[in-house]
Amino acid sequence: MSRPNIYILSGLVFFILTWLFVGIYRDAEFYEPYLFIKYRPTPKIIFYSPTGMSDLTLDDLSKDKQTEEIAFQEFVYREDVWRNRIFPMPLLSLILIQLTLTLFSLGILKGKHAVTYKQWHLPIHFAIGFIPTSISICLMLTFDNLFVTIIGIFFLLAINYASLILLTKNRHKKITS
Repeated sequence: MSRPNIYILSGLVFFILTWLFVGIYRDAEFYEPYLFIKYRPTPKIIFYSPTGMSDLTLDDLSKDKQTEEIAFQEFVYREDVWRNRIFPMPLLSLILIQLTLTLFSLGILKGKHAVTYKQWHLPIHFAIGFIPTSISICLMLTFDNLFVTIIGIFFLLAINYASLILLTKNRHKKITS
């Protein structure tokens, strides 16, 4: 019986943590998306205010819109997320996302080529991938378009996997020779 791929399992754990603790909220005034860390786990990812900056009250909304408004008030306004955009919320979100991508990349390459990693591969891959991941996510949030998001996701996956292949290239040649 083969051992489970620890990198894939760790990547799955971090994917679930990212899903539960990272959210996107839409600004109540301009409807621009922002990353944030949720103060408690919830499967809901996108938060917006149906009332926006209007004079509507909770009673003026339908039941589903009331639920959205309550979630927005709880996760964004009550936790002062909208006032504290600078640090650490977006940075912590990006760290969780990059750690998930790094662990999945390590697991996929190990499963395909049976590569033995050195201790420095994980932190170096994380550091190399953090900047393109951050830029890609910022572009996806800025353009706020499904097509750009899909292209951005494929770009993220390709960059993370390609950088890991380049990191382990010399070691991989020695194993196969």
